[in-house]
Amino acid sequence: MEDLTVLREEVNKMATLVLSMLRNTFDGFMKHDSDILAGVLKDEERLNDTERSLTLSLVAIAKDKNADKNNIMLLSNIIEDLEEIGDYIKDMIERIEIKVEEKLLFSDDAVDEYKHLYNVVETELSDVEKALRMDDKNFARRILCVTENHVDNLVGKYRESHAQRLIAGVCLPRTCNMFLNLLDFTAQISHHTKAIARNISELK
Repeated sequence: MEDLTVLREEVNKMATLVLSMLRNTFDGFMKHDSDILAGVLKDEERLNDTERSLTLSLVAIAKDKNADKNNIMLLSNIIEDLEEIGDYIKDMIERIEIKVEEKLLFSDDAVDEYKHLYNVVETELSDVEKALRMDDKNFARRILCVTENHVDNLVGKYRESHAQRLIAGVCLPRTCNMFLNLLDFTAQISHHTKAIARNISELK
């Protein structure tokens, strides 16, 4: 039976994979590169397999009467949030692939807004991956010190400015919906990232 130390190493690798998936998805978005996106989808399958394997391992460890039930619960939460981030990345890729296939373009302002939002969330996820890998609870707590609703405020601001562009005829309704989807999916990634940081801060 695996112990929690070995399993935590696998969770660290899972977080590193998720971070790579987010970065590659953005790269595929910016380059309109379907091959990059296809590679991320293969990683998403690996992520799902890892989630199932780690969950089974946690269940097996939990059967030991001396097992650290609190850490098991916290690790289970982290694994679940990482898998959820993978699901949102997959949702993003589905929208981006349509954008690539139909040669749909975002306005320069929309691209700049999404790049800003992505950079904020990528930094959050990168910091969480580091906190998990370094087992640094204080660093995880510092991540949580950032205003909880910062990303939601950005999304609200960018939704409003995009609505104005739609009214002005700068973008098409179909492209607009894709842009809004990307904003919302990226915000959800931020929410799960913050949840992981909270769980890391409580690990022993």
